[in-house]
Amino acid sequence: MLERDDLLLIIDSSRAYFGCSINIISFVESLMEYAAQISRAGVSILADMGSFFYYDKLDYLLEHETSLPARFNMKAKGLCLYNKRDFDGGLSLKQKKELIECHGRQLMISTNTNTR
Repeated sequence: MLERDDLLLIIDSSRAYFGCSINIISFVESLMEYAAQISRAGVSILADMGSFFYYDKLDYLLEHETSLPARFNMKAKGLCLYNKRDFDGGLSLKQKKELIECHGRQLMISTNTNTR
């Protein structure tokens, strides 16, 4: 459990998914419990999914994403962030459909990064 009244935690996604023995879902649940104890409204999570592509763990990505609870017992907002090139080029149509279906909503933002 956290010792201080920390309001921002930054965890390397590679370590969170592949480099530590902590179950990431259990960790998020403990953060939500801590937020309730310190009278916070909830927890917001920004999850960079790029490490799944970097380590070529796309099967684990699908397993992880589809195993996430549809709802937590407390207010939690989560955004799973994908690089457009990874999402478009690294996944089959079936995989993309599965990922989109397991999330309640989707928001796609694309920016033109070509420089001339």
